[in-house]
Amino acid sequence: MSELQRKSEALLRQRGYLTASVERRKRFPAPKSQPCKSCGSRQMIDIAHDLWNVFDLIAIRPENNGIHNVAPGIVFVQVTSSSNHADRRNKIIASSEAKLCLLSGASILIQSWRKKESRWQALDEWISLDQFVFGLPDTAEQYYEAQARKKLLERGLPPSRTLPLALVPDSEMPF
Repeated sequence: MSELQRKSEALLRQRGYLTASVERRKRFPAPKSQPCKSCGSRQMIDIAHDLWNVFDLIAIRPENNGIHNVAPGIVFVQVTSSSNHADRRNKIIASSEAKLCLLSGASILIQSWRKKESRWQALDEWISLDQFVFGLPDTAEQYYEAQARKKLLERGLPPSRTLPLALVPDSEMPF
């Protein structure tokens, strides 16, 4: 977990949330590394993988208790630096999974951090449905259908799920 994620987790816990990281670490051998001549081990690469390629943390809060700027319920959190805030917002509002999270009743928070006068400060931005890109699915069924269509297109099949028809020779074309 990054330093900024730890800061976000601590801040959310102060606000009464139960938090957990939903980021996974993938570890594999570096492509050009040579095995050690003594022990045979290789240099490893460690890559972070966010939940649905969007979220770093999940936070839950049973009730608000009158605290301002605190949403009850389930919150999916993207943690970033202030210089990457806009990029993370764009990634979220183009994400089908993020839209489905909001439609399920969860909230989405982008928490960006910057250092001001040698102190870390968090900026919270809550994402709403009206910010999302047009055309994203509204149901899980639509999401899975879009994923299946995407896989077919990647394999070169048309989205209608039929195999391509045989080509008609130019001499037989009516126009």
